[in-house]
Formats: sequence, structure tokens, C-alpha cells
Amino acid sequence: MKKPKILIAGTGALGGYFGGRLAQNNNYKVCFLSRGNTLKLLKKNGLAVKSVHGDFKLKINVSDNPSSFKTKFDYVILCVKSNDTENLIPSLKKVVTKNTQFISVQNGIYNYNLLKKEFGKSRVLQTVSRIASDMKGNTVIHTALGIIVTGEMNGKNSRRIKTVSGLLNVPGVRCKISDNILHEIWVKLAWNTIFNSLTAIAFARVEELFTYRKIVGLVNDLYDEISAVAASLGIIFSKEDYKKIVTDTKTIGISKTSSYQDREKGRPVEVSYFTSEILKIAAKKKIETPHLQSVHFLVNLL
Repeated sequence: MKKPKILIAGTGALGGYFGGRLAQNNNYKVCFLSRGNTLKLLKKNGLAVKSVHGDFKLKINVSDNPSSFKTKFDYVILCVKSNDTENLIPSLKKVVTKNTQFISVQNGIYNYNLLKKEFGKSRVLQTVSRIASDMKGNTVIHTALGIIVTGEMNGKNSRRIKTVSGLLNVPGVRCKISDNILHEIWVKLAWNTIFNSLTAIAFARVEELFTYRKIVGLVNDLYDEISAVAASLGIIFSKEDYKKIVTDTKTIGISKTSSYQDREKGRPVEVSYFTSEILKIAAKKKIETPHLQSVHFLVNLL
């Protein structure tokens, strides 16, 4: 049986963990994209993962140019930040076939919409990742979870969903199939929009936000506006969703959002890609979102 050829586009905390787990499977051929100092360290020292599911280290095939692998990939798993997706697409087109599947493990809805426009919805899958991880040098620090949720937008349990689920279900990773992936995407989008934005603007840890009454009020105002936009698309947030997005965040143990980590490292934050897509829908549906608009303005200043 032919080994599936998998390209991990973006070897950071997300791509390093999920890609590393896939690369541990000798039945897969896995290549990695990286750049800058991280690329140098990965080439020299390999990929190291310190994980709650067990530590490991791998020598990986890594480059900053997809064409250097001299192969066509069956799967491209996108783990880059939203601000890198558009620039990456031209180089990806050189290493795929008409049957290649693009799996977005990225936050928000911007990336899926962009990939769908470029490659067609039959070749693109949106997933929701649930993981707590960071990357220092060539080492991923994985502290919690390790879940990928996927599904067809129409809710059907298709052949490709079963295939992708089987591909991703490796030791250290749990791939779940959802019959309402759009709802899962919007719950995660709401969380990211609220907490990545506020921690980036305030340069504060998640738990610090809850020590200020006015910020807690702003969290709820943002939740109400995002849930109204979601409802206009037929996606209804429940009391349990509010608990997941707001209440549980106080105790879930996620201290540093990805945007907070980006600010720590002097990197651009991607949160404007979350807010802008919601605001586009709100404008089209004529829904007032004054708090979200203010947050969008502030994150753009970053």
C-alpha cells in the first residue's frame, strides 16, 4: 500500500505537535515547512516534543520551499497563521494534484474561505483544534489536550471524512468527527475573537482579564455580538456554549493565548483576521457590533 504523502505547512506549536505525531508513523511520509531561525534549529537538531502524552524527538525532512521535496502531496495540513496563508498558496500549487486534500487546522473562518476559493470546497476541510502548546526553538511544549475535530459542512459522514479521521488518529492525537462542524467552528471562533483579542490588546494573561469587572463586562458584550452574528447564519449558541466560551475559561488552565505568545515574541498577531470576517457578516446582515468594531480597531493598531 502506498504511503500517504503529507505536507505540514507551518512547524510551530500546532504543526510541530500534530505533524510530529504523524511523522512517528512509519506508514506515512511527512515533510515540514518552516522558516527563519526555527528552520535552522530544526535542520540541525531535529524536532523535539515535550508532551503530556510522552516526549519524543525526530529527525525531520524540513524546508522553506515546498518544491524542494520533489514530490506531489496527497494531503497538505495547514498550520500557519492567517497572515501567512495567502502568500503560501502559490508555492503549494506546485506540489499538489487535483486530488490533494487541504486540511486547515487554523483558527477562524478566513483561511477556509480563502482555500475554498483557490482549490474548491471538495478539496478543503476545516477543522477545530483543541490543544495547549507553545514552541521554544526546535521544541514543542505540549501541556494539554491534542484533539482535532472535523466534519463535512453538510453534516454527512462522508468517505473523505472517514479517511481523514483515520489518517489523523495516531497516538497522542484524537480526531473526532462532528455532524455540526460549523457550530464547532463558531464556538472556537468566538473564544479566539474574545480572548486572543483582549489578551493581545492588554498584553495580559487570560486569568488576569477576569480580575477586572469592566473587562468581564466587555467579554460578555463581545459574546452577545458574536452570538447574534452566528444566529443570523442559523448557528445558535446554547447555555452550554456560553459555559465553554466564557465560564470555563476562568478555570480551563489556558493562561497564554497564541496572540499573547506572538506579542511576547515580537511577532504580528492574527486576531484582525478573526474580527474582520465576523464584521463582514455583521455588515451584510445589518447587525450592530460596536464593541467588536472597537476591538477590531485596536487589534489593527498592533
